[in-house]
Order: sequence, then C-alpha cells, then structure tokens
Amino acid sequence: MAEKGKKKILFYSLIVIFPYVLIILFEFMLRIFSFGSDLHLFTSSTLPQYYEVNRNVGERYFSKYERTAPLSETFLKEKPANGFRIFILGESSVQGFPYDANLAFSRILKRRLQDVFPNRTIEVINLGLTAICSYTLLDFTDEMLQQKPDLVLIYTGHNEYYGALGVASMESGSIPRWFKTLHLKLVHYRTYQLLQKIVGSLTQLIHSSSQNEIRATLMEKMVGKNLIPYNSVMYQDGLGQFSDNIGVLMCKLRDAHVPLIISDLVSNVRDLPPFRSLENDSSPKADSVYFIAQQSESKHLYDRAREQYLKAKDLDAIRFRASEDLNSVISALADSIGAIHISLKSFFEEHSPHNLIGNNLMTDHLHPNIDGCFLMAECFFNAIHENRLIVSNWDSLNVPPLSQYRYRWGYTALDSMIAEIRIQHLKSGWPFKPETVVNTFRNTYKPQGIVDSLAFLCVMYVNISPTIAHRKLAEYYQSIGDFGKASREYLSIAYTTTLDVSSYYYAADMANKVGDNVSAIRYLQESPGSDTSSYTQFMLASIYYDQKEFSQSLSCINYFQQLSESNASNLQIQKLKYQVQKELGLNAEAQRTLADVQRIDPSFVRSSEGKTIAVIIPHRIKPYIERAEELRKNGQISDAIAVLNEANSIKELPYTNLLLGKLMLSQNNVRALYFLERAQREIKDDPSLYFGLCVLYLKTQNIPKAKSALNTFARLQGEQHENTRQLRTLFEKRVKQKK
Repeated sequence: MAEKGKKKILFYSLIVIFPYVLIILFEFMLRIFSFGSDLHLFTSSTLPQYYEVNRNVGERYFSKYERTAPLSETFLKEKPANGFRIFILGESSVQGFPYDANLAFSRILKRRLQDVFPNRTIEVINLGLTAICSYTLLDFTDEMLQQKPDLVLIYTGHNEYYGALGVASMESGSIPRWFKTLHLKLVHYRTYQLLQKIVGSLTQLIHSSSQNEIRATLMEKMVGKNLIPYNSVMYQDGLGQFSDNIGVLMCKLRDAHVPLIISDLVSNVRDLPPFRSLENDSSPKADSVYFIAQQSESKHLYDRAREQYLKAKDLDAIRFRASEDLNSVISALADSIGAIHISLKSFFEEHSPHNLIGNNLMTDHLHPNIDGCFLMAECFFNAIHENRLIVSNWDSLNVPPLSQYRYRWGYTALDSMIAEIRIQHLKSGWPFKPETVVNTFRNTYKPQGIVDSLAFLCVMYVNISPTIAHRKLAEYYQSIGDFGKASREYLSIAYTTTLDVSSYYYAADMANKVGDNVSAIRYLQESPGSDTSSYTQFMLASIYYDQKEFSQSLSCINYFQQLSESNASNLQIQKLKYQVQKELGLNAEAQRTLADVQRIDPSFVRSSEGKTIAVIIPHRIKPYIERAEELRKNGQISDAIAVLNEANSIKELPYTNLLLGKLMLSQNNVRALYFLERAQREIKDDPSLYFGLCVLYLKTQNIPKAKSALNTFARLQGEQHENTRQLRTLFEKRVKQKK
C-alpha cells in the first residue's frame, strides 16, 4: 500500500513538473537559435576591456511602438583604483533630445570633471531613455549598483503619466502595479518575448494602423488617456507611482552607500501656452491663468507673472510638463533619505529674463536648448563641487569658465539644424496641433542647402545617423577646400563617439591645414589615450615643428620612439628628428639620425629632405603600409606596389598614393603621375612629392606644370639645395630640347 502511495506521489509530481521542464527546454532552444534579445542593461563591448549600455534595453518597456534606445555609452569593466564612476538616470532631457550625444549634459559634465582631476579616470555613464517613467529607473537600479557607482545623478518626472508603464500610457499604463513588476521580471525570458510578439501580431491584425497613426510622433502614440485634470484620481495616481518607485530607488542607493544628487524639473512656462484647458469647479481654466500671467508680465509684475505661469502649467490637462506637486515630491523624498537636492528650475530662472523660463533656454515644452544643456551640466558640476564628492579639496582654479567650454565645444550648425527639424516635426502634430490635423511635415518640408538636406535625412530616415551626416558634410567641405569647417565636423563626431580616436586625428589634421595649430594641438591632447598613442605624439611633433617650437617637437619625437615599434612610422619620425636636431644645432646627433634614415631610405637626401608631414592612416590600412615598406626595403618594388594597391581598394589615402607614385617613379613608370597628382590634392608640403611631379611632367613634356612643381620644390628646399639645382638643370635641358 505504501509502495502504491509513493508511485501516486511520483506520478502527480511528474505531472506538475513536466510543463516546467518543457518550458525550460523551449526557453533553451529559443536561446540556441538566437530568438529574441538579450535585455541586460550592460553587455560586453567590441573593445574587450569595456562594457557598453545595451542598445536593446528599451525593448523591456515598449511592445506596441518602436522602442527607444539609450546613447552609445561605454565604461571599463574593471573600475580603476583612481576611478570615479557616475551614472545618470532620466528621460529624454538627460539623453540630450533633440540633440545628439555630443550635446547631452553628461558629456559636458564629464569633460569639466576630467579637467579638474586630470590624473583620475572620470566615467560619466548616461542611462537616459526617451519616453520612459520611474519604473525604468527603478528597474535599472540593481544592475547599475553591480557596477560600483561612486555617485548617481537623477533628473526625471516629466514622463510619469505618458511614458512607458506610466498611469496614462498606451504602453501598459492601465495594468496594475504587481503585473508591471512581474512583466519587468519575465521580459528577460525568450519564451515571454515570443508570447509578446504573438499577441502583438494578433493585435495588429485586428486593429490595423491608420495613416494618421503611422505619421504620428512617438510622443503622440504614447498618450493613452490623454486628459488628466489637476488633482484628479489619475493625477494623484501619477504622483503616488513616482513617489513609490523613486522612494524605493533612493533606499537601494542609501543601503549601498552610494551618494545621490536629484534635481527638480524645468519646463517652458513663459512661451508655451497650456495644451488643453478644462472647466473645473475647483480651479480656473489653464488658458485663463496663462492670459493673466501674460498681462502681469506686460505690467512688469514679474513675480506675479511667474506664479501664474507655473499655475497655468499645472492646470494643463495634457501632462507633458511635470507639475510643481511632483517637484515637491522630489524635494520631500530627498529630505527623507538624506539625498542631495538641487534646483535646476531655480538655476534656469536665474539665467532667464525676469526669472521667466521660456524659449531662451528651451527648444519646446521641456527640452533644454544648447545653452540649457550647458546650464544643466554646470548645476550638477556645482553640486558635486560644493559637496566635495570626489575629494575634499578641489583644485579648480585652472579650469576654464563655462563660457569657454561653450565656445570650444564640438558641435556645428548641423547639430542645431537636426534639433530644429526634430522640433518642427514634433510641433507639426498633436498636442501642438489639434487632433484633427494630420502631421504632414515629412512630405511638406523643403530643405535648403546641404546642411539642411543632411539634417532632414538624418531625422526622417533611421539609416542615416547624425555621425554619418557629419562625416558626409566634412567630406564635402574637404572637397571644396574648406578645411576649417571640415575640422569642426570631425570634432563633432569625436565628441559624439568618444572612443573614436580617428575623428580627433582628422579634426586636428584639418585644423592644421588652415594653420590653426592651437586647435589642432588641443584636439590631439583631448583624444582618448593621447599619452600612450605614438601617432598622437607624431602629429604633435610635426605641428610643434611647424610652429618652430623645436624643443617641444623633439620631446614628442623621443616619447614617440619609446611607444612605437613600427618601422614605417619610425622612418617618418626619424626624418623629422633629423630636421629638428639640425634646427636645434645638435649637429652630431643629426648626422647619426641621418645615417639611420639612409639605411632605410637611401633617397632621403636626394629628394626627401625638408618638411615631414603627419599623415592620418586608419588602423585597418597600417598593416598594408608596413608590409609594403618591408617589401621595398628588400627590393621587391612590384610586390610593394601590389600591396599598396590592395590598401587603396579598401580606402584610398593621399599618403598611399604618394608611396605608390614614388615606387612607380623608381621603376620609371609614367603611371606614377596619376598617383602623385591624386596625392597632391591634400598633401601640399612634401618635397619628395614635388620632386617626383617635376620629373614626370618633364618626361611627359608638360613644361608649365613642370615649372610650377619645380618652383614649389625650390620654395620648400631652397634654391641652393643640391636637388633644386639638379632639377633646374634638367628643366632647362628639356626646354631647349623642345625648342
């Protein structure tokens, strides 16, 4: 009987367990076949020593509409002993909308802090995400704490009603709190993601999207129960939800002993009327109060106007701007937990005429403009400074003022135009226009000029990012010879993709071409890993040589030679070192360097003595050039030419063309002229280039061009140079022969 009972228990246990086993196996199979997404907040970067913020993390919160993505942010897997790591939580204003990452306040803050603490590794990781609410911030917290933050900054609250999981959102806003919490746990499982897709597909079949929905902005799509009267049940639910979520988040930070700075919220109250006014027995209409505020301002009653503008914003029944009640919740939570509470609103008011925040600092209803982004960074910077959160004694006397950062920052007219078009698109639909008005911005906007056209393509088509647009514009400016503007475009890319060293190099190279050596040096010194980059030291040495700062140049050369093992690059630096040593009167050292150069390049004195230029070689091309140099040294000229042609098929470079031309010239191949002429488009001061051009033009009987090349060579090398005299003799001989 006991045996029978055991079998019965085993049978029912298997019945209960079997479905779970099937689910686990199904989950395992989905992962094997790469179905669904890894939704961890942080994933390994392509650079093995870094983590990056997962660009797919928005899928946790968006199932009906297109998910939003965080900025491309990276940080070291192992926090350095001298490191200070800051995470920033928030929504679109934290992310920098309507601008790209280069104007997010987090980037400005990081640079300011790094300048104060040049010997420390300052990391500022922006976790801002568009169209989310406090559920997302709370959901991020545990994973964020695993990365050992030293400080957390929070700026959030505008999306508490309409952001994903908000009380009035179309993205799961109506489901109860317990289910939202359960959803955020289950969404990491691929089986649950599959169920979401099935349900979503069935919903789309039943309710097909109208043309108006397709044209609508995400802001419009996210709004479910769009009217929320002041002090209504839903209004109070939003405040309660925010208080609960941020309260739990703050407790987690407190228990982990992580300092927190949280700010109240800023809105455009002066220049944006209420979206919707409602009749209410307990309060006046929002538009009536806004009108009173305008009248008060016209009578110079500015304190009264400010009070009424804020009240009109709070009475607005479409809640895209956080109310002052929510700001009070932030203040109360900070006081209760002992967090540092700052007031961006007060800071913005101080920088606004008559303390009335409007279009002077805002792009729309709540997103700061460029001046506003710099003010956000400054306010948090001041709070970190005043509370001595990195060290007790700050050495900030030598840090430039905010205005200098603003002037030097890496952004251009293209950034402003992208933001302008995003805002125009936003304002062409609801709630800025009546619900009956179709947003036709995409079809009616007529770009004017290349900047406007690239900005429009960038905003309207996802396959053209701001970085791509900046690069295309930089290449356009290069093609017309406007290297100053090209430099600024490359700098904008560098400030957007902070680990993209090549953009700093290109920015410096373009600045150097127009004689802006001060900027060129600054861009190189700002580039990631500048202290350990042999190429950075080479460029600095070349620029200092141009400025006749020979001691500085030699210092960079010596440092370069400690860092670099490349024969190809060492040949270039040795040539420069020879010239620097001659300028400094170090004749014995110069002769030893010359001997080293001639062992590698016997033609140096004959055709290459003179100014050495720094050239930008992408990492993927460097192996080809180094291999070609080895082949040339071994006398395998044809093989070296084949390797350089292969490099050119990947990316054509002026320097590669120069090498091809010189090698072909050594074979008396007239095709060398094609490559040297292409190199000449960007390389202007290499004597060997003009030596080769002069010889080839004489061979092809092009006397006018030969004369021009000869004169340029003479200018670079001097009339008394042996090679100049040789070329003049050859030139005169060919002229006589032609006669």
